[in-house]
Amino acid sequence: MDIRRQLGKRLATGGRYLWGVLILMTLVSCSPREPADVPAGASADRPSAGVLPSPGAMQGKTGVIDWPARIAENRKAGTISYMTGFLYASSSPDVNAVVADELGYFGELGLDVEIIPGIDPDGMKMLSSGQVQFASAGSASLVIQAVANDAEMKGIALMSQVGLGALMVMADSDIWTPRDLEDKTVGYKGAMPAHFKAMFSRAGANLSRINMVNVGFDPTILNTDAVDAITVFKSNEPFVMRSLGYEVRLIDPIDYGVPTSFGVVAGNVKFMESHPTAAEDFLRALLKAHEFIAAHPDEAVDIMARRAGDGYNVATERNRLLAELEIMDRARMPGFGIGWMTESHWQREIDLLADTEAISRSVSVPEVMDSRYIASLYRGEKLIWIDEDS
Repeated sequence: MDIRRQLGKRLATGGRYLWGVLILMTLVSCSPREPADVPAGASADRPSAGVLPSPGAMQGKTGVIDWPARIAENRKAGTISYMTGFLYASSSPDVNAVVADELGYFGELGLDVEIIPGIDPDGMKMLSSGQVQFASAGSASLVIQAVANDAEMKGIALMSQVGLGALMVMADSDIWTPRDLEDKTVGYKGAMPAHFKAMFSRAGANLSRINMVNVGFDPTILNTDAVDAITVFKSNEPFVMRSLGYEVRLIDPIDYGVPTSFGVVAGNVKFMESHPTAAEDFLRALLKAHEFIAAHPDEAVDIMARRAGDGYNVATERNRLLAELEIMDRARMPGFGIGWMTESHWQREIDLLADTEAISRSVSVPEVMDSRYIASLYRGEKLIWIDEDS
């Protein structure tokens, strides 16, 4: 507990600086395209755990969940810590966790949850060590890379099978495809994500002729001679640039057959094995919160603003949330609830990371994801909630 609280205090102390970054990363309001890599239907791509029993069903002979028994079992898990992926940004699944806490969904299920504002690389480390029980990951790739480095975690929900990453260029640029970036400079934040390298390769670009440099978070660098393109989130920097009067265009990995994702809920393996009902119902509360968030986005952002404190830009975070909600809705598998995932969703990112040599060893789908938890939460598209299935 001491380590978790110290980290939370450290991140809160740096909040003003990082919220400045958040302001620069406000979301775009443009409508995403219908993704080509979303399965046409469930029959084409069943979830890996669809044939497995629920890890915490606790159902009676009638098949109805024994809620008092579940709640009593959940209380045995003690305090459950969840680390967000980017402080208090109104981004899924972090906004889900905060709203679930605020509205009492965790408490209804007998869960005692503490939310620690963080960033997802730290979350992966603390999740693997058992210092937190659940954490947000920006994509399935982040979990896969952690597991390839022997982290003990698995993804248990995937909020969108279509990711947010894209390349941004100025609208008057002569760059229209990845091949046009040969002999030019591409800026990235921290490290160049594997899906961009895959996009370059699949588009036939010579990687050795593309200069890749770390440029930080300020997207206005694109309007200088320092870079010709930068990596962005489709729902972030384009809006910033347009709000400042700059016209920009995006080059999307989806158009080159490169799969991505966002909004992963990851859990510590030992904790989930020891407390399966708590793991299942933690996820249940997040998905219940999604229903509220989708219907009341303004209220959800207000909740996040109260948690974050001074410096929270409500207008930009509202834009962030609305853009992500639209992407999630369009990427959703027909007939299934939000967060549903399948083996192929993870296998394609494993293959992408292996092809780009972004993981140190090969990993299998069962090593990185477990669909049993989310598979037990829905009847079709309907989330099972307390007493609603009686």
